[in-house]
Amino acid sequence: MKTQTRVVVIGGGIAGCSTLYHLTQEGWTDVVLVERNELTSGTTWHSAAQVTNFGMTQTMVGLKSHSIRLYKELAEDPEYPINYHHADGGIRLANTERVMEGYRHFASMAKGMDVDFEVIDAAECARRHPLISTDNLIGGLWDPLDGDIDPAQLCQALARRARKAGAEVYRNTPVIGLTQHQDDSWTVHTTHGDIRCEIVVNACGYRVNEVGAMMGVHHPVASMEHQYFLTEEIPAIREAGHRMPLLRCPISDYYCRQEKFGLLVGFYEQGCKTWGMDGIDPNFVNALCPDDLDRVTDVLEGAFARMPALTEVGIHTVVNGPITYTIDGAPLVGPIPGKRNGFCIIGLRAGLGEGGGHGWLLAQQIVHGEACYDTWVIDPRRFTGHANVELTALKAVEDYQNEFRFHFPHEHRPAGRPMKTTPLTPILAAEGAEFGTVNGWERVAYIKPAPDFHETHSFRFTEAFDVVAAEVKAVQEGVGLTEVNGFNRIEITGPGARDWLDRMVCGRIPRKEGKVGLGYLLNHHGCVKAEATLANLDEGTIWYGSAAASEYHDMDWLTAHLPKDGSVKLRSLTNDWTILVLAGPKAREVLQAASRGDWSAAAFPWLSVRRAFVGIAPAVVMSVSFSGELAYEIHVPNASLYAAYLALRRAGEAHGLRLFGSYAVESMRLEKGYLHWKADLVTEFTPFETGLDRFVAMAKPDFTGKPALERMVAAGARRAFVSLVLDCTHAPAHGGDSIIHEGRAVGTVTSAGWGHRIGRNIAMGFVESGFAAPGTRLSVEVIGAPVAAEVVEGCLYDPENVRVRA
Repeated sequence: MKTQTRVVVIGGGIAGCSTLYHLTQEGWTDVVLVERNELTSGTTWHSAAQVTNFGMTQTMVGLKSHSIRLYKELAEDPEYPINYHHADGGIRLANTERVMEGYRHFASMAKGMDVDFEVIDAAECARRHPLISTDNLIGGLWDPLDGDIDPAQLCQALARRARKAGAEVYRNTPVIGLTQHQDDSWTVHTTHGDIRCEIVVNACGYRVNEVGAMMGVHHPVASMEHQYFLTEEIPAIREAGHRMPLLRCPISDYYCRQEKFGLLVGFYEQGCKTWGMDGIDPNFVNALCPDDLDRVTDVLEGAFARMPALTEVGIHTVVNGPITYTIDGAPLVGPIPGKRNGFCIIGLRAGLGEGGGHGWLLAQQIVHGEACYDTWVIDPRRFTGHANVELTALKAVEDYQNEFRFHFPHEHRPAGRPMKTTPLTPILAAEGAEFGTVNGWERVAYIKPAPDFHETHSFRFTEAFDVVAAEVKAVQEGVGLTEVNGFNRIEITGPGARDWLDRMVCGRIPRKEGKVGLGYLLNHHGCVKAEATLANLDEGTIWYGSAAASEYHDMDWLTAHLPKDGSVKLRSLTNDWTILVLAGPKAREVLQAASRGDWSAAAFPWLSVRRAFVGIAPAVVMSVSFSGELAYEIHVPNASLYAAYLALRRAGEAHGLRLFGSYAVESMRLEKGYLHWKADLVTEFTPFETGLDRFVAMAKPDFTGKPALERMVAAGARRAFVSLVLDCTHAPAHGGDSIIHEGRAVGTVTSAGWGHRIGRNIAMGFVESGFAAPGTRLSVEVIGAPVAAEVVEGCLYDPENVRVRA
């Protein structure tokens, strides 16, 4: 066994084998996989092994498409062919029009990734799958490339190719410890000796937290028992003359696929069960949990009603094994938070079907620093300190119970809530606040007009439309107040802080004390990595502020680039402070009444920052705006937050102050053309392609990513970021919807919504650069149907910024 290598991948299921293979494809061949038993002896061996192209984001569709291409290539390898039923087709059923509208959206989104789904009616569903009944059925979504694969053969084929490229695989080699050294390299301690390496990858399936504990981390991954059975032969299948399509049924919480001339039928019962919460038997290898078909009786009845043939056939095998879930159901693939040179590929509940793509994207991140797609939807750093064992289990149960039910826009499911709160959460709830969640934080979405008000989540405009319009009007004409909790806030100090930050940011940073600026950080490929509000608080302190979701992501990036001489220090204030946003033309009068000092436009102009008191509460006040109105961000320690809130409410009484929420903020920021991190700001595009030219100072001698950016600029723009107005009033576009020109997808929507101040339906997105000029006529697919659209200037409301300077 080697004692030195570049990467050690721990785990020999689909996650580990795919990662190992793809590392060799990216040119790293001095790599090793260690497996405690035999390959595929964990969850992989009993997988139902469905291979769908369906995903709810373009990244997920893209990685699944890669899996399908790879598996097809492996199946056709004359030296080592594997069993892959490619392109049997698959149907996701629906019995409500709301679900069908979701399918139309997902079909549009997939179109931008060159994937063709088809929305079909109930009769066509039955024609393509002759075993199903059309009772209580409206239609479904057809995936022509759906299929299934042999799990063991797949992993062996990937391992075989990796070995041929130079990688090594050590079976029956348990890892018993991990040690990280000062240079961030690792020693992997195994029962057969130690291996020193640069990088460690945790690909340990349901044993993920056994290895996580060796690193001193906990991963938000929990296991669920999952049952399926195999039927005896069904004559109608043999007689059909073709393989049955795969079926996924959110109506009755089951799936099925053909297995020989019978069916494999799996269940997602409501009375589901977690597994391994109190530890896992070391001898649980190629093993299953006890059968418990009584638990799935209710689901089975729904399956019988949809497929009457099941009532006439016997069951010859029952499988009940653990599968892994994360808090939101999507995997964790990428850097481990706070651990340099530590990566993971875990929580792959649909591991076989998409594992080829996950390993592909992870290998790119390890070798190149980024993948070809923005990978935030699977990034391990999207969960932060709230992601404990109990919450993970609650969310795993909830996601399991809703396996085939996608999230509607603005839908935040109830399990594990409230997660993170501030002293104002119960106060705002008493005021009628409806909450959503951002990185676990309970954040006000809007204020309900009545206690029994309810929003029906939909891809169309909802009952909240008029509520949001009224909140926007209050901010535009008077003054509004909202809480923005969880905002990522890092205090940067030290004698080298400003020069270091200047090298991190591609534009100019504020150097004058008391000034605020907006800066963009690039990755080493010259593309957008992060967006930050930079507040030059005083001579010794800079505040770095960014999106709540970026807490771990940005800290990792900044920490990785700190100078070795200790001249720069970072301290997170994220969980100790909260922002109160005061916005509207009367905001200055309210602030002046609540806080000593001169808050006039002359004394405290736009893009200023100062320490102050709001009532008796200490605060840091910034004159910045995400709404396009005169506004102040009032940053307050959580211990004083209620006091500051009361002071502002009292001061606002004379000015008709009204509470507002994030829906209103979203409407207003779209009108201003302000971008949202990980919706509009992604790692796939440069700041120039993203329309951030004014925030780039190419004359600077150096900044992170500058050489790559220069090369990208010389090569020419691939895409351009645009704003559009849509000619419809029934629904907004949604992120992922295709932008069309003469029947061809030429771009993708990243953000969209109604602009209440201008009365227009707005969308933002990336298009091919030839379609970016204002006045260009295009169409946008809204709930799957083309709607006329026109490219417009990015700022549709107060483009001269008169109102924020007032």
